[in-house]
Amino acid sequence: MKTVHVAAGVICRGDEVLAAQRGYGPMAGLWEFPGGKLERHETAEKACRRELLEELGVAVTDLRSCYTVEHDYEDFHLSMECFLCELADPAAEPVRTDRQRDLRWVPRRDLMDLAWMEADVEFVRHLAEGDDLVRRRSAIRRSMKGNTRSNTKPELLVRQRLRAAGLTGYRLQWKKAPGRPDIAFPGRRVAIFVNGCFWHRCPHCEPRVPKRNTAFWEAKFARNRERDARALAELADLGWEAIVIWECELKRDRIDETMERVIERVRAAGA
Repeated sequence: MKTVHVAAGVICRGDEVLAAQRGYGPMAGLWEFPGGKLERHETAEKACRRELLEELGVAVTDLRSCYTVEHDYEDFHLSMECFLCELADPAAEPVRTDRQRDLRWVPRRDLMDLAWMEADVEFVRHLAEGDDLVRRRSAIRRSMKGNTRSNTKPELLVRQRLRAAGLTGYRLQWKKAPGRPDIAFPGRRVAIFVNGCFWHRCPHCEPRVPKRNTAFWEAKFARNRERDARALAELADLGWEAIVIWECELKRDRIDETMERVIERVRAAGA
């Protein structure tokens, strides 16, 4: 299923938000936030500014990323980055085109009175309830930034045990192998992935899904699982031995058993 990347602007005026009623296609009559598809090499913020200018004839300022809508329609997956913003000229008034049946300034508390596009409902509910989505998005980004790609503590533990067992000569984040394994032994054709339980959805400890912005997290986790499965399948087709080590398997009471099993598999592949 293809993914369509979209940017949408939530234009605020005091406690009111601009809603647009779609005027075309099978979902005509439903309400949405104005915006459109990202062009090639265009950031979501630039796309939002461009689309609002082209679609409504208004320039916006103070764009703040607040939410990502992730939703599966029948023929495509929608990934929509939403921005709170304001009119650059407070006296300007958005102009309706043939893409909209209606434009309406709606108090936040009344947003759920409109019939919204299916993908927008959860986001609109948060807006209507007055959630501080900008602060929450900032916290999510800090969390994701802290999820470093390489040299994590679990990886360092695995590499330490491999070296102690005399298994050296490995490559880190080796780009020539599918999935860029955390540790790769090209000569032995062994790829080791040290997976964080939260981000890759460990089948052993089954970490919880965050209660807020659930659709965003579930879609992100699904993409992570699909990417992991694709890498393992491609490695198998190439005749590689793929080993997945979960973060929880490296805890003090389990690391000895885990690494003994891993070391045996690496040695067996070399033989």
